[in-house]
Amino acid sequence: MPEKRQILVIRALRRILRPLARLLIREQVPYPVFGDLMKQIYVEVADREFTLAGKRQSAARAALLTGVHRREVKRIREERPDGETSASAALGARLVADWLSLPEFQDANGEPIALNRSSRRHGVSVRDLVERAGQDIRPQTVIDEWLRLGVAEIDAEGRIRLRSASFVPEEGFEEKLDFFARILAAHIATGDHNLEGAGPPMLDQVVWYGGLSSENAERLQKRARELATVALRTWNREARAAQDADSDTPGADRRIHFGAYVHSDRRRDETTDA
Repeated sequence: MPEKRQILVIRALRRILRPLARLLIREQVPYPVFGDLMKQIYVEVADREFTLAGKRQSAARAALLTGVHRREVKRIREERPDGETSASAALGARLVADWLSLPEFQDANGEPIALNRSSRRHGVSVRDLVERAGQDIRPQTVIDEWLRLGVAEIDAEGRIRLRSASFVPEEGFEEKLDFFARILAAHIATGDHNLEGAGPPMLDQVVWYGGLSSENAERLQKRARELATVALRTWNREARAAQDADSDTPGADRRIHFGAYVHSDRRRDETTDA
């Protein structure tokens, strides 16, 4: 990488890493832990994405690519990290996506209907949703998890009603952290693809304004949530239909993320802060 590009990348990293540093300090993750983790990630990415065709990646070449000492490369390769995903978050998101996209779980206006807690009552139930997804899990376990995370609530008739238009847990640190990691990783990967310029650019757009009052910032944040909800629910239905259509298609191994976010805080000097 030319020196000028390195300088520009490092300048961008300072902005990207500040909010991450705030998270790490708040959660008492000291720098040595983060530094060792970065060594692991550097080696893993070098081994996965920067190998020479037809050749096994040597520790010496991995060290040359990453700047991590060869002995450390060998140590890292021998220590495999734990799984990176939360099973409960992934399953919960899948079930809510089905609830929002499948016609049998929607009313005439396309809104998610309240689900019965038991299949003994007339109408669709949480059991129907679980079985439709092909999951072997007790419906009550799903209900308890949704209630714990604040995703759903029990209405006056004892039915389960979705509280939000997408699976965004209000409680449950592990589940919220899993979504944070998934969303941020996908967004950074999109930006990296566009910076690399190796193919058609992916959608990565944002609109921002400063100099707003607290009242207008709050109103615009609410409006952004409303607009994003409509867009995400529409896309979710189309994506689910496409996934079903491709279920028997050979080589259907692509995945896709589509997201929207809104962030509001006090305006800072954009040249020095995130």
